[in-house]
Amino acid sequence: VHMLGQGAVFTAPGRAEGAGSPLSIGGAATGLVSHIAVQEGSRVQAGQLLLQLACSAQEADVRTRQAQLAAADATYDKFRNGPRPDEIAVGQAVVNFSEARADEADKTLQRTLSLQEGVTVTAARVLEVRRDARIAAAQLTEAHAQLNLLRAGSREEDVRQAKALRDAAAAELDASRARLAQCSVRAPVSGVVLDVLVNRGQFLSLAVPQPLMHIVPDGQARVRAAVALHDFGHVCLQQHATISADALPNAAIQAQVASRSPTVSRATPGAAANTSNASGGKTDADDIVTVVLNVDGGAPPLPISMP
Repeated sequence: VHMLGQGAVFTAPGRAEGAGSPLSIGGAATGLVSHIAVQEGSRVQAGQLLLQLACSAQEADVRTRQAQLAAADATYDKFRNGPRPDEIAVGQAVVNFSEARADEADKTLQRTLSLQEGVTVTAARVLEVRRDARIAAAQLTEAHAQLNLLRAGSREEDVRQAKALRDAAAAELDASRARLAQCSVRAPVSGVVLDVLVNRGQFLSLAVPQPLMHIVPDGQARVRAAVALHDFGHVCLQQHATISADALPNAAIQAQVASRSPTVSRATPGAAANTSNASGGKTDADDIVTVVLNVDGGAPPLPISMP
């Protein structure tokens, strides 16, 4: 990177990088890798499927929860809707039948009581007729009570209980679907796949977490340069710079300083050797400051980590 600072040009080594640090993509489920949808260099969109695990147990659990929710829904609808008109009609028919029996039993009792006990009717017969009349009257009362219950509909607490059970079944289904969704690894951002670290048929376990692949987010390309500490005073934000690379001998790529590290670090031997001062002479200083530059949008694409 060639930078002009206070009338002097100085050079610093650097490497190309994406718009952000590479994202390490991991998994949140245990299972066999059944499908890998991308490869190294693939461009992906946010939400795109990257990798699929075989999760038959989670799929079966979702089907079970769906059936339980359907049953809970049916129970809730039953209590919320209350008795059907046909059921109320049956209850009314039972009342009518009970009224007819009670009326007939009462008339039989009146006829029996009009007879002379011990002469035209026995005492046992009188007791039997009284019993039948009481039973018929009780059955009529019960029929009226059952009809009133049908017309009143479901109890409020029964409706609330059925609704709570339905909501619980729906929540369990959502949780089961969430566990199944974890079997599908999707891209968190749009970008380019740097590498794929797993193979089809490989077993992944949460007990031994491992990265599955790396993605570099889309955005303005950057260069991370190692500026010698004695040149750092010439660097300012928005400062212009020219980027050159052996891989692009005819390209003079323009860039601007986006940020400067607040800390000083030790340079690698290669970085120290390639750092030159304003006078063009070599320096053996090991102290450097990292400077990040945004590459102009019209520049040719720079491979990640290209020197």
